[in-house]
Amino acid sequence: MYQWRKGIAKWVVGNNLYISVPFTWLVDEANILASQWKGKVFLGGPGLMMPSTCDGFEPILFHNPCATFTTRGCPNACPFCAVPILEGDLREIKDFRPAPVVCDNNLLASSKAHIRRVVDSLKQFPFVDFNQGLDCDLFTSEIADMLGELNCRVRFAFDDWDRQTAVQAAIKLCRERTTNDIRIYCLVGFNDNPTDAKARLELVRSWGIRPTPMRFQPLDAKVKNESRGLAPSWTDWEMKKMIKYYSRLVWYEAIPYEDFKWLEDQQNQGALL
Repeated sequence: MYQWRKGIAKWVVGNNLYISVPFTWLVDEANILASQWKGKVFLGGPGLMMPSTCDGFEPILFHNPCATFTTRGCPNACPFCAVPILEGDLREIKDFRPAPVVCDNNLLASSKAHIRRVVDSLKQFPFVDFNQGLDCDLFTSEIADMLGELNCRVRFAFDDWDRQTAVQAAIKLCRERTTNDIRIYCLVGFNDNPTDAKARLELVRSWGIRPTPMRFQPLDAKVKNESRGLAPSWTDWEMKKMIKYYSRLVWYEAIPYEDFKWLEDQQNQGALL
């Protein structure tokens, strides 16, 4: 269920080539693929800052057949997020396809009736992952109990210090009424500095949860992990080190961050990261 393609998805129907581009830095590759096809080409996906155009198909099936959307859009307007541009305000999908990896950008912003339908449809699966994160402000006792009817993994986001109280409250409620299988996304490099980011990541660890660092990417990035757009106090090297360490805590957690020298050794050897 975690076998994401992590790149361009393409498929052929008749003489038509469909290309779904998940990231902006893959647009050039997609254009090359399109130029080499002799028939008609349909290009779409978040990387083009537009939805995929493929009537009768769900592009996400070609990225991960275990994934689904039950809503599209989000009422929030986070400045680092492309969802408002791509999908607009939230809308419920009445005939969604049940699948164990739920990729809604803000499921909890939908109606209680829709969430009830989603939970009931997911009971057929032995395990469910709410993959894109749940809005802490909307994670109420009623919602916690509904999701608790499933064997599930829950994800929240701790992107800045203003969210600390809401995140802690959501974690407490989730542990009491839903699940102990919790992940926390932490945006890094947008409006912070290395000291600030490390403090948030370490705070999540102190809650007994391994954080998932999410490196900020400009919405129009042509190169993955480019330095452009990072907050001024960051160096590319510090960012690579922090992402490497905190995204692999299952291996490195016994080593304090200050003693983590793997990246420095690679740099000294002239290795390319």
